[in-house]
Amino acid sequence: MLFNYKEHRIFAFSDTHGMHNRLHIPEEADILLCAGDVVPGFGKDGTEDFFSWLLSHPAKLYIFAAGNHELFLEDSLEQTISLLPKKVVFLHDSSFEFDGISFGNISMRSLQSKEQNIHLAGKMDFLKTHIPPEGILDEGRGSLPLLLEVYRSQPRFHVFGHAHSCGNQSKSGAFTEFYNVSQFNELKNQDGGQ
Repeated sequence: MLFNYKEHRIFAFSDTHGMHNRLHIPEEADILLCAGDVVPGFGKDGTEDFFSWLLSHPAKLYIFAAGNHELFLEDSLEQTISLLPKKVVFLHDSSFEFDGISFGNISMRSLQSKEQNIHLAGKMDFLKTHIPPEGILDEGRGSLPLLLEVYRSQPRFHVFGHAHSCGNQSKSGAFTEFYNVSQFNELKNQDGGQ
């Protein structure tokens, strides 16, 4: 999904599941946002190949948040540091600002926590999570605490994946535009799909 925002071309995607080489990133994209599930299985196999591919696309900024297939990155800061290239900003229950655009994340672990005490600090332009909010392009797999936090904090855009059949779809809310940026079904259905 390509966004024109504040003089930047921002390309957001998720759920390549090892098929990233089939994904076309527009040449004009200068910020790349990935909302996770880039490896074919569960674990670190394939992460090096993915990040090598990602960095082969010239961009000013690369932002990554883990999906349920990369939970190991949320469990060990040492693994995260060793596996992610320095050019990649890893968002994990954190925010980051670039050229007047704010990006934030609520991690998979926070969304899966039984305490479900999630809270974004301040208003932001792009909220990036892996799981969708409940009832919005979610295949019935969304998070109610996330939906409530989105309604409370009102980010301009909320990008997510996880629900493959709703990939490349959007929905307008009162204050937030929701985008499911999952690429899985599109990549799988290309010639030679798995």
